[in-house]
Amino acid sequence: MKNKTIFGKKQLIMAALLLALGGAVWLNMQYSGAAGGFINNAVSSNKNLGDTKYVANVSGQTAVQTAAGTDYFTSASAERKKAREEAVALLEETLDKVDANSSAKQKAADDIAEVAARIEKEAAIETLIKAKGFEKVLVVIGDDSVSVIVKADELLPSQTLQIQDAVTSQTKISLQNIKIVNKK
Repeated sequence: MKNKTIFGKKQLIMAALLLALGGAVWLNMQYSGAAGGFINNAVSSNKNLGDTKYVANVSGQTAVQTAAGTDYFTSASAERKKAREEAVALLEETLDKVDANSSAKQKAADDIAEVAARIEKEAAIETLIKAKGFEKVLVVIGDDSVSVIVKADELLPSQTLQIQDAVTSQTKISLQNIKIVNKK
């Protein structure tokens, strides 16, 4: 007789995605200043969505900020971190449940270990790519693919090979499953 679990892997992932979506909607409403939302405010103003804005920071230097208030790499990294924290919190909740069976607890512990391993590999790949001369890098490791986003005006074939080498040295992902995106 199989033990039925209330929360499977798919349900936990869907819950984490739903929470992330709800958080994004709430943040949009908080920072828009109106019920119309950020997009409606941007369309109705003279500014174009995605335009760059220069502001002076405390040290007197000029910092580049997007309409969201921060650059793409910083915001994407923060969103990735938040989504992972929510997923790990759900998994830890499963571990803490007294009535959860041992297989559910073991699966949750394995999933937490997998998330930690991905975080470690992503950080290592980002460090290697930055050492190759790229200013900003974001790496996202999926189940069977890796996406690398780098800040560069243009990617040369030699730079693409360097990025692929950094990814393959840290993961077992094949070259055809490595996606490199150039973000200017």
